[in-house]
Amino acid sequence: MAPDPEPVAPRSIEAERGVLAGVMTDPEIAVEVFSILNSEDFHDSKHAYVYKACKALDERNRYIDIVTVAEELERNKLLDLAGGVDYLTELAADIPILASVKQYAEIVREKALLRRLGAASRETIREIAEGRLIPAEIIDRAEKRVFNVGEKLVDQDFLSMQELVGLGLKEFEKLNASNSHVTGLSTGFDRLDAMTTGFHGGELIIIAARPSVGKTTLALNIAVNIARQEGGTVGFFSLEMTGRELIKRVMSAESMVALQAWVGGNISSRAMLDFTNACERLSNMPLYVNEHTGLTSLELRAGARRLRKKCGGLAAVFVDYLQLMRGVGGEENRQQEIARISGDLKALAKDLDVPVVALSQLSRRAVTDGPSRVPRLQDLRESGAIEQDADLVLFLHEDSSDETLSDTGYREDRNVRLIIGKQRNGPRGEIDMTFQTRFGRFIERPWDQD
Repeated sequence: MAPDPEPVAPRSIEAERGVLAGVMTDPEIAVEVFSILNSEDFHDSKHAYVYKACKALDERNRYIDIVTVAEELERNKLLDLAGGVDYLTELAADIPILASVKQYAEIVREKALLRRLGAASRETIREIAEGRLIPAEIIDRAEKRVFNVGEKLVDQDFLSMQELVGLGLKEFEKLNASNSHVTGLSTGFDRLDAMTTGFHGGELIIIAARPSVGKTTLALNIAVNIARQEGGTVGFFSLEMTGRELIKRVMSAESMVALQAWVGGNISSRAMLDFTNACERLSNMPLYVNEHTGLTSLELRAGARRLRKKCGGLAAVFVDYLQLMRGVGGEENRQQEIARISGDLKALAKDLDVPVVALSQLSRRAVTDGPSRVPRLQDLRESGAIEQDADLVLFLHEDSSDETLSDTGYREDRNVRLIIGKQRNGPRGEIDMTFQTRFGRFIERPWDQD
């Protein structure tokens, strides 16, 4: 049986000819077209050579017509490849309706995008056939190729000061109307919002602490606050705890009913009402938990993209925690693996334009000088790349190591400092907080409280 014929590459020769005729006829049209097309967008190589010559003349402030274009092509020894003077004359004779030239340019660009999409698909099929890469990496590469093709749909042009000032005025008007200092997503903690102006799209945010200081609880508090106050979808990737374990903490924090109150069936009717109301509020929140263990950065990226597509948008991504993630292979050691994961999380934040909040362990040296030692950036476990990639680093630090238990079997409320160890676009500082362990909840302490 004869093999299937190769599909014809998407193209519109007529639109390409119309674009070139317009460029060589009207300088104003040429300026419009140059902001839309590159020479690589033309399917016919002759047309690509002619268009490249036209752009070169424009860059040197030379007039564009048949004579100057032919001279430019001859100077670069490309006149014959472009069809010669006769073909240029033929193109110029196809004088189009000038108002239609921009539409022709859009057609040429659309056909070029389809060809690039086809090339990306063929490259993916080739990688599948070769079998050298794991499926997750093939999927990630395919998504990147399609994303790069999609970027071509957006005009990548300069913004004038007039346009930038207009955008700036809209931001100031928005702030003035809301009477709020928060320009990103509110964390639900007033002082943290005041110092950071909220969490912003494209940021990699690290919450770091030694074990059992409360970083998962703080992350859950912020995730719930974002889902409640902003109304945007939040994805929480939990590599350590199951969804059942997480939801018990969230329900307790939201209802202010301690888990211990359920033991022995001693819960009061008032507490039961608070708990029921909290469950109803939580049921309507756009917060989604992924409890897949041993997640790679490629799988996390794919999961975040699926969630965004499913929900029609994404506000923030949380990862608990970074050191439990796996590399995709090829790294020589664990430090390089963590560096790769950290870089991938930062790239995810930029690609999806959402804040990515990743929890991180601190190395043992953070407590070698005693429990009162304040964490430093170099204490981030296993890689200096985390410090480099992060836009905001928050440390949770408890001065006392007292393990005294209350009568209920829970540790008493603990005084914890939330330390801003790094912030690219704002100040560093400390916020005094109380970790209400029985509720799984953080609150900011009043200024005058010891």
